[in-house]
Amino acid sequence: MRKRFLIIFSALFFMAPALSGQTARSPERAIAVGDSLFRACQFQQALSAYSSAVQDQAVSLSEVLERRKDRARNALAMTDYCATPRVLARKRLSRADFYLYYPLPQGSWHPSPNPFDPEGEDPVYLPEGADRVFYSAPDLSGSRSLFLSEDLDSVWRTPRHPAEALVSSGTEVFPMLSPDSRTLYFASDGLPGMGGLDLFSSTWDEANATWSAPVNMGIPFNSPADDFLLQDSEDGKYTLFASNRSCEKDSVDVFVLEFEESPHRMAVRDPEALQQLEALVPVEGATVSARSRGNGDTRRYMRMMAEVRALRDSLYLRETFLDNLRQRLALAEGDVAAALSAQIRSKEEGISLLKRQMDRLFEDIHRVERTFLRKGVSATASEEDSLAADQKEFVFEKHGMGAPLTMRLGEPETGYLFEISEDGGFALNKTLPEGIVYQIFLVTAARHLPETAFPGLYPVYERLNSQLRYSYYAGLFYTYRSALLQLNRVRALGYPDARIVAYSDGRSIPVNQARQEE
Repeated sequence: MRKRFLIIFSALFFMAPALSGQTARSPERAIAVGDSLFRACQFQQALSAYSSAVQDQAVSLSEVLERRKDRARNALAMTDYCATPRVLARKRLSRADFYLYYPLPQGSWHPSPNPFDPEGEDPVYLPEGADRVFYSAPDLSGSRSLFLSEDLDSVWRTPRHPAEALVSSGTEVFPMLSPDSRTLYFASDGLPGMGGLDLFSSTWDEANATWSAPVNMGIPFNSPADDFLLQDSEDGKYTLFASNRSCEKDSVDVFVLEFEESPHRMAVRDPEALQQLEALVPVEGATVSARSRGNGDTRRYMRMMAEVRALRDSLYLRETFLDNLRQRLALAEGDVAAALSAQIRSKEEGISLLKRQMDRLFEDIHRVERTFLRKGVSATASEEDSLAADQKEFVFEKHGMGAPLTMRLGEPETGYLFEISEDGGFALNKTLPEGIVYQIFLVTAARHLPETAFPGLYPVYERLNSQLRYSYYAGLFYTYRSALLQLNRVRALGYPDARIVAYSDGRSIPVNQARQEE
């Protein structure tokens, strides 16, 4: 009887992984299986595969698995908001010069290296007569980030990051403005996405004079591969973007979609349907009509409605990520719990900012709707403005490269007290000076941390907050721009949630208020 019991117990023990539906795997095997499932758009199964990895002492592998799980969760969230664009054309081109086939002004792409990007390989987009340029170049941490510069007649302004929300510890490339200059498109692998380069959009916030938190453009604009360089054509007919989702990385497919002011979103969860959607197969015999862009109020209304949908998508993704952080916090202890708490507070602040932005947007929408009521105009009138004239297929035409750029840039920012060197340490004078100053928040801890916890950073400031927790800040910056230029450098040292904070006469104030007073 005892022998029979042992045989049954042994059989159940070895069958347990199969009965649970999740066989324990080595980290390497879990990553390989999960990646294969992820590429097949089986995101839930990929997450399960990544989660099946046995505990391993290799920190690097643990970090890789966590990143893989995050991207699987992001992809799952995106399946609730899939666009269904009308695909007009697709052409496979060389990665070396695909951008020359976009319907943009002749000679508007300029080769690298150049004064903006001395070490770069990708070109800089600067059409003739433009007085500002968005481009990608290495920042002080070595990551490729977005920069902005304006023409001041004989000198171009010292390059700066467009906004804190657009700075990540990853890579940002191919920034492009929409024809109305209100939306900035770019690709990033450092912001929450599906892995590789994802396409994001950011809108100009007139009230705060800054660019909004970036919104992932979702499926099928994004895929498990690299997706980049999105641009709406000037005539309002097309949206183009490039991807290597179905080709080698030395080639790209450029997709031409019918332009939609407010693309319809829907839930698509079946892996085969997702794969079909991401394939972006052109419709047979596709043609497009020249479209009237409507009057100013109508265009503004449609743009605002699109912004609302984008903000809702962003809120959903951020709140899903926040729930995951809270679950991890419930199991964490010590410094890990403190770091997660700081990250949660940061994410909560970002969500609050997005909600305030939505409230302001709804107020603007209601004002436009009241204008429509007074004029007796339908908000959807522009949908009936399509003209049948000038129907034609999209034609890929190669444009010429622009001349090498030669210009003088302004002097670098110098208004700060901050350095990264072998000798770090706490500030000798902990009193903040009068006026507007900025610092970079590092971390909050339940107990005092020694100088050795911040190797290479100087000066570091310690403050005890109202919850009797210790908060730590780096540097003393007299302009927002100088703090922003150093932000990614601090994040690269192991503070991924570092952010800029502001003070007026030693009193904490919102950064937007400080920038206005500055």
